[in-house]
Amino acid sequence: MKVGGINSVAEALKSGKVNKIYVDKDTKNPRIKELIARAKKKGIPVIYVPRSALPKESQGISADISPIKYVDVDYLIDKCLRLGSFLLFMDSVEDPNNLGAVLRSAEFFGCAGVVIPKRRSAQVTDTVVKVSAGAVLHLDIARVENLANTLKKLKKFGITIVGADLDGEDIDNVDMSPPLAIVIGGEDKGISKPVKKQCDFIAKIPGKGKIESLNLSVAAGIMMFEFNRRLRAGEVIK
Repeated sequence: MKVGGINSVAEALKSGKVNKIYVDKDTKNPRIKELIARAKKKGIPVIYVPRSALPKESQGISADISPIKYVDVDYLIDKCLRLGSFLLFMDSVEDPNNLGAVLRSAEFFGCAGVVIPKRRSAQVTDTVVKVSAGAVLHLDIARVENLANTLKKLKKFGITIVGADLDGEDIDNVDMSPPLAIVIGGEDKGISKPVKKQCDFIAKIPGKGKIESLNLSVAAGIMMFEFNRRLRAGEVIK
């Protein structure tokens, strides 16, 4: 897998998954030179090429990285319980740009892990890595056959499941205490009926404008922020 862009390559270097990097041979960018130095220090080959040989939006640097290794969902459950954190479930999010944006927020807010379906869903591609600014490389991600069955399994461990949807109750009145699973629905249909059936609560984000809904990546970010806000404040709403 190849990723391009200064931020994405920087995060890839931190993750330890870079096999080699490709750099514009005429670059004068100090940030790229810093990344070159870091790569050489780690013993990672640096290949200098004409700018035309790099992807258009690479900013003059790209990296060849090891494929994403998906983890088992049981590992994520144990991690969530151990850390007193939250898991993120993506229900048929098909746009890799949306998936990348959500994963960037998930890493920022300390998500214990992300679960995506194996079918009818965007997978982790170079586009997702780029949009997430490399954040995906620091996340544990599981792929499952059936999202609803996986959520049903979480209940056996006392994990509260909260879905984000317009027909829910105000998020201020919803229990988001850890351990928690946040469910984000797809671009067009939102959360599917089988998945919604497994949710303990359906939460909506109240607004004041004329637009009824938010982009799913923005909604996901607000849900994750609210979890962290309450955790810091020691708030528990039941």
